[in-house]
Amino acid sequence: MDRIGKVPDVEQYVVDDGYITDFIVVGSGAAALTAALTAAANGRTVRIIEKTAKIGGTSAMSGGMTWLPANHYAQAAGFFDTPAEALQYIRETAPAGWRETEDALWKTQVENGPAMLKLVETHSPVRFKLTGVPDPFQEAEGAKSSRILSVEPISRRILGPFRKKIRRSTIPQRLTYHETVAAKLDRQPIRGTLKFAPTIIGRWLTDSVTQGNGLIVGLLKGCLSLGCLIELESRAVEFTVSEEGVVDGVKVERGGSQVKFKARNGVILASGGFEWDPDMLRKYFPSEVDFKSGPSSNEGDGHKMAQALGAAFAHMDEGNIVIQPPIEYEGELHGLPLRIHAEPDAIIVDHSAKRFASEYEYWIYARTMDRGEDGQLIHQPAWVISHWPMVKRTPLIWWYRRYKPGWLLKASSLDELAALTKLPAENLKSTIQRFNVFAREGKDLDFARGTSSFYEKKLAASLGLMKEINRAPFVAYRFRPSLLGTKGGVRTNELGQALRSDGSVIVGLYCAGNVMASPIGARAPSQVGTTIGPYMTWGYICAQSILRDNRR
Repeated sequence: MDRIGKVPDVEQYVVDDGYITDFIVVGSGAAALTAALTAAANGRTVRIIEKTAKIGGTSAMSGGMTWLPANHYAQAAGFFDTPAEALQYIRETAPAGWRETEDALWKTQVENGPAMLKLVETHSPVRFKLTGVPDPFQEAEGAKSSRILSVEPISRRILGPFRKKIRRSTIPQRLTYHETVAAKLDRQPIRGTLKFAPTIIGRWLTDSVTQGNGLIVGLLKGCLSLGCLIELESRAVEFTVSEEGVVDGVKVERGGSQVKFKARNGVILASGGFEWDPDMLRKYFPSEVDFKSGPSSNEGDGHKMAQALGAAFAHMDEGNIVIQPPIEYEGELHGLPLRIHAEPDAIIVDHSAKRFASEYEYWIYARTMDRGEDGQLIHQPAWVISHWPMVKRTPLIWWYRRYKPGWLLKASSLDELAALTKLPAENLKSTIQRFNVFAREGKDLDFARGTSSFYEKKLAASLGLMKEINRAPFVAYRFRPSLLGTKGGVRTNELGQALRSDGSVIVGLYCAGNVMASPIGARAPSQVGTTIGPYMTWGYICAQSILRDNRR
């Protein structure tokens, strides 16, 4: 077990066989570290409890893109944006019925985002750069192209002996978002790497990272500089509750024994999702899952602890869903969190071998979860169908298929492919024939691919609209959801307080990150960054709520 930070004499912390600080934060991802930083920046003592030997959780493995409306980078660049516009945009693009339960949370989130960002940059070395990635629903009122930030390079050396405690990612994180786009690594990995070789070598020599690792390095440095304590390899298993019914601590297991930590002011739960707990996934998530790309420690520990106190759950069938190729990570198959399905010569078909949507539709991943009136999935098993030229052109598929033999099916004819996928052969051939006619004529008469929205038009301009699927061998892989993380969890109010099913507050317990019932569902209002930015904001909101209730 490692303890990071300035550790006072143990005697100062011993209370009823436990240790006491003002705040306890469970988890070490972006939400958790932002909460800890906020508390510590306001003069509070903070203990961060991390289940594993590595710091950063799913955030460290991510691209670190951050969706923050009305941020000061946009303002400095001359873009006009307000929290009110962001709120209107979310309202117009949210799933039907969500406004009734989530509107107060949306309002609090967009109003607090700018202040959170300024606090983070004031008290940590994290720095961002404005990207030009637009909101996908540009037709909606309040949409902007100035809300997504990328993380600038930062050296892990600033963490001293704990530089090696940062959780590594399945994706390279030496280049920034802008550099990655310029390198075209998804299409030309060798040429792109050679083009940026001096930059990559320079970052390697200085041990500098970007993206999710860069974000966690910077947040952690800020926390350490303000005296936060971090308990590694410490699995939180239960909350402690005072005689007055207030959550006032956490019991953890480590090294074969149990330790009790106490909090004077409050406990913030930011322990991640539940995608690696097979029982919870089977109970709450309505589809088989292909791959998971977060740490295998995301087993719903925080969910179970909160549930033991009577916490209400919401949105448990929501997740950050993508379609991923396989990769090995820490001895297990994970998903590589990159887009692979959108290609001009690829289509998506349902179990009847019929297309059911435009393949360029924004967040078509969520369509894997479409259900009928009986609650059953109506498209599954669904497949991506293409031919070998697509594989040769797409290194992500060509290379990573080797991690799971049989993931990519290959056949010399469509009849053989139909047999391998168990799709109706005549339907499959008819569907491809019809699509090939659309490709030749440049117009999708069924689903208006590439023409029905701003997002689709931009994707078509980048990748090409349609190409015929006509060169054997033909290929297929399952179009089933892979999870960057689950997004369902403890129902909270606009202050971040955990709630029971009757709406009453579980006093002393606050939630942020993937353990909370995210007010932003699977079909997010941003192309990227709608977990990192909002969850950092909720970490900030939780800490500020506790600070207001415990003024000195």
